[in-house]
Amino acid sequence: MASTNKAKESGTRSVSFRRAVRVGAAASGLAVVLVCGATGTAVGAPTEPRQVHVEGQLIPVEKSPGTYRVTGGLVGTYRLRTERVVNAWTYWNTEIREIAGTEAVTGCVDQNQNESCDAGEPSGDVRLTFNRVASLDVSTGRLIDSRSTHQLIGSGSFSGGVLATRDIPVGNSDEIVSTYEGDLKVIQPPVDSKRAD
Repeated sequence: MASTNKAKESGTRSVSFRRAVRVGAAASGLAVVLVCGATGTAVGAPTEPRQVHVEGQLIPVEKSPGTYRVTGGLVGTYRLRTERVVNAWTYWNTEIREIAGTEAVTGCVDQNQNESCDAGEPSGDVRLTFNRVASLDVSTGRLIDSRSTHQLIGSGSFSGGVLATRDIPVGNSDEIVSTYEGDLKVIQPPVDSKRAD
């Protein structure tokens, strides 16, 4: 009986081993298919837009109303093109304005954070549309708070995106801090596989 059990045990082991080899071979084949599939996607990926998160500040350019220096994840120049009040109402001692307009940014995504646009960094002249809600003190006309949503119209290395901005007054001064944050769809140029050595 002992030898029969050993035969049964070795048969079980043999079947298990064969099954393990088959499963291992199938898994290896699947891995090869997955790697080839991933490689195929990666080769086509450079022309696909990728999402890039950016944030930073808009700093007013002296003696140039409506022009700002863009710092942070984006670097360049912001220009207000058009702006109009769509709706306005007063709530207690605060005037609230709904504003719509267009704007342009010339610059790049500062990938290496050196505060300049370098070769290879996604860049272009970008047009945007925006909607802003601003609250102002009725008695002084001073800004209390302003928030905007900016829809990017694709151009150059950019195929779209959305930015949110906020304008906040600093203390009792006329100075305003403007911040932005959002996600851009960036088109990377295809990588040239034939490099000169």
